[in-house]
Amino acid sequence: MTFTILHGNNLDILPTLPDNSVDSIVTDPPYELGFMGKKWDSSGIAYSVELWTECLRVLKPGGHLLSFGGTRTFHRVAVAIEDAGFEIRDNMAWLYGSGFPKSLDVSKAIDKVAGAEREVVGQKVSSNARTSEGWAGGQIDVDVTAPSTPEAQQWEGWGTALKPAHEPIIVARKPLIGTVAHNVLTHGTGALNIDGSRIGTTDNLNGGAYATQGTEREDGWGMQRGQAGEYEQPKGRWPANIILDEHTAGLLDGQSGVSTSQTAKIPIPDMRGGKFGSAYGSRDFDSIRGHNDSGGASRFFYVAKASKRDRNEGLEGLPTRRASALGYDIGLGEAGEGMFKDRNPQKQNFHPTVKPTALMEYLVKLVTPPNGTVLDPFTGSGSTGKAAILNGFDFIGIEMTEDYLPIIKRRLEHAETEFAKAQADKGLF
Repeated sequence: MTFTILHGNNLDILPTLPDNSVDSIVTDPPYELGFMGKKWDSSGIAYSVELWTECLRVLKPGGHLLSFGGTRTFHRVAVAIEDAGFEIRDNMAWLYGSGFPKSLDVSKAIDKVAGAEREVVGQKVSSNARTSEGWAGGQIDVDVTAPSTPEAQQWEGWGTALKPAHEPIIVARKPLIGTVAHNVLTHGTGALNIDGSRIGTTDNLNGGAYATQGTEREDGWGMQRGQAGEYEQPKGRWPANIILDEHTAGLLDGQSGVSTSQTAKIPIPDMRGGKFGSAYGSRDFDSIRGHNDSGGASRFFYVAKASKRDRNEGLEGLPTRRASALGYDIGLGEAGEGMFKDRNPQKQNFHPTVKPTALMEYLVKLVTPPNGTVLDPFTGSGSTGKAAILNGFDFIGIEMTEDYLPIIKRRLEHAETEFAKAQADKGLF
């Protein structure tokens, strides 16, 4: 298990990598929104067909690419990936509860244009309040005001944005050479690690549909049908294209409540029968539906439980700094001053868009074969690399911003140490 960090522009570095040399690409490119005034988030590189063509070249046939994207811009990333020659296979969604709406209060904006002063009618506690100095930190009391003009009253309660609560993940694959079976046997790529990514459960999942005799197939519920109509107990539920964090899992369970699924036999017609003139005639088979389990709706999805220490783990001793010299609203003042300091505290890992390692572990395991190599052309603070190393994969990362290199190196070295400890505990070293 090794890792390599390459410093520079990925359009310069990717051409130096050999053809068909990596097994998977898992990356979090810029969303091209100019986040916190960062130049790297408004360069257009994520829309570059040239970039994704180089990614296609270095990826083995049938290898998978997972790329995050912003809700407003991921479609342009997907088009560039497809134009480069990838097959778009699916679209995953990571649901989280940490986002807050950046919405303009239309009523207040109308009164401001009219030069009308709004009457203060009360106060409320807000954790996302904006003052004249910018976004306030923590929970503070803010004024509740009433519309002053008839036009403002008409548009009271209207805004301009929804609360951000998910990020899409583009699932793409380099075209196969031959069949899936041929590609997997030749190159070790082309398939998803379903069993390694199942949603763990102790529930009895031996239910399912269409238990015909003498066949073996997936029934769509995560059950593997054995010969003679028997079902094997799977290791967990089939991985879905929805991923939750703990907060959204709790919200989902709060809305769904506890549900119980019981198995039941439902007769279904044998479509090989009289309708199609089959020699077998028309028969009924028992379709077994449901599972003997109970719980909230989140039990059907992977929940990425991120550690609170995850962001700065392994960075002890590195100097701290803020993610940006500016606040969330560029031009309102220094991030270290006044209202900004609580929103943008000093920390060792000052990258502004760190993904949870638990989430990245799930993704790299899904698309990387055993002993494979993971590539991330937008390494950032190294979350993909950390996840790869913790799961025994080799890693190649490319990062343009020099300030992030010490963070990446320390996080990946820490991951190596943790992986070695885990292996020793299993008696493998």
